[in-house]
Amino acid sequence: MRTRRTLINMAYALGSSLLLLLLGLVTRRLLVYNFGAQISTASQVVSQLFNFFSIAEFGVGSVISYRLYEQIAARNEEKISKYMSMYKWAYRAVGLAIAVLALLGAAALPWIMPDVPLSTGYTVYALNVVSTLCSYFLVTRRLMYTCTQQGYLCTRIDFCFNVLNSLAKIAVSLWLPDYVLYFSVTIVCNVCANLVIARRFRKDFPYVREAKVSLRDFRELGIFHDLRYYLVHRLSNTIYGSSDTIVTARLGGSAMTTRLGNYTNISTSATDLGNKIMDSFAAAIGNIVYDKSAAANDHDKRVFWGMDLFSYLFASFVATAYFCLFQPFMEAWMGPDWLLPLSFVLVFCLNEYVGWNHRMLGSYRAVLGHFEQDQWFMVASAAVNLILSFALFPAFDITGALFATVAAHCIMWAGRIRVVFRQYMRGSMGHYLRIQALHLGTLAVCMGVTWAACRAVPLGGWLGLVPRAAIVCLLPNLLNLAFYGWSSDAAYLREYAARIVRKRRDRT
Repeated sequence: MRTRRTLINMAYALGSSLLLLLLGLVTRRLLVYNFGAQISTASQVVSQLFNFFSIAEFGVGSVISYRLYEQIAARNEEKISKYMSMYKWAYRAVGLAIAVLALLGAAALPWIMPDVPLSTGYTVYALNVVSTLCSYFLVTRRLMYTCTQQGYLCTRIDFCFNVLNSLAKIAVSLWLPDYVLYFSVTIVCNVCANLVIARRFRKDFPYVREAKVSLRDFRELGIFHDLRYYLVHRLSNTIYGSSDTIVTARLGGSAMTTRLGNYTNISTSATDLGNKIMDSFAAAIGNIVYDKSAAANDHDKRVFWGMDLFSYLFASFVATAYFCLFQPFMEAWMGPDWLLPLSFVLVFCLNEYVGWNHRMLGSYRAVLGHFEQDQWFMVASAAVNLILSFALFPAFDITGALFATVAAHCIMWAGRIRVVFRQYMRGSMGHYLRIQALHLGTLAVCMGVTWAACRAVPLGGWLGLVPRAAIVCLLPNLLNLAFYGWSSDAAYLREYAARIVRKRRDRT
């Protein structure tokens, strides 16, 4: 059942996200060319500010979800209903807290975006307030779908409304170029999607009923204890995700911020696609960690090393693809005037590699709890990110700020390693570190060889991207298959693939 649901989640994620990626390219180009750099910068900065305000969420979703996995595995319907009701009321409180933070944070807009008109900045800001509040009041039912590996049902609904959203944005950009209407379309589509999911939730989970909750319930379940530590994690992750755009808007101006936004627009869409694939496995990880039968025959350990190798294979491919395709794609899509330097692309690839390479480790860390054990790593990550970003930007522009992000990301990674190998994979940290050193070497080989092969392609523009994309899809994956295909860490992946093949044969 786990395998089947994981594959269904992946299939829906891939199909919907690829189409939305293509539509996103069209809407981004129209936003930049039809509305200008100032509107684009205001949208980017305000989005990151609200990402920062989301620290008011305190990580309550993650804390409740890892507790919910235990109750789903035990089929305790009473506790499931209790947790879901707590989740709903917690998110309503979070929505109000974000509204208060938004009122306080409005004063910072002129300082962060000195070359954007105040009327433009505050209009986009107000629209984001409405959008954020609607999300927090309506999004809570999605948690149950995620924890039961049925996220593909939400993906179906989101896909329909996201396509509608993109098509409406394209129509507004071409025929009714009003940026208020442009951003309002997203609010309407998101609200409608959440309402449809709420209606379906009552049919899919009839046993989840409204339960009476109080502050005493939160205290008795120890959630406040976890939230106290998880707040540090939330704050550090928010600074990591938001600092580059805010620092660039303050020190680099609208033009550079828009260039950065073009690159992050691609990476955000690709990351959304990758996350949907990885989340399909992450839900299974939560179930395995709390499944006592999985530990009886060391199946859980084999799954861990297999998932870690899968993270590397995915990270290696993503980093190589960005390194070889980002610049020629950006030139064909937006034009040569919107390119950032190759040094930025190289550092960007390293950051993507660090993130995807420990993505599965992060999933294990999320379901294990014990947020106090790596809180100081997160504090150090946030401090390093902010200090280095402002220190390096004057000399190295956006490349310096991104390097600060890579350094902060590595500190986060170290903290997650500490928790997982203390709580779950005891005695295996040495093997993990040796494997990571080997992975870094093979990454350099994959990137270097694939770059050289792509450089040999004589064609340019969109036509030249086709053979380069074919090279990127084949060469690094073949190299990694040669390096790791028959290693012991790949044992679970080989069994997983063989199981899928057998099931397909049985059906036919």
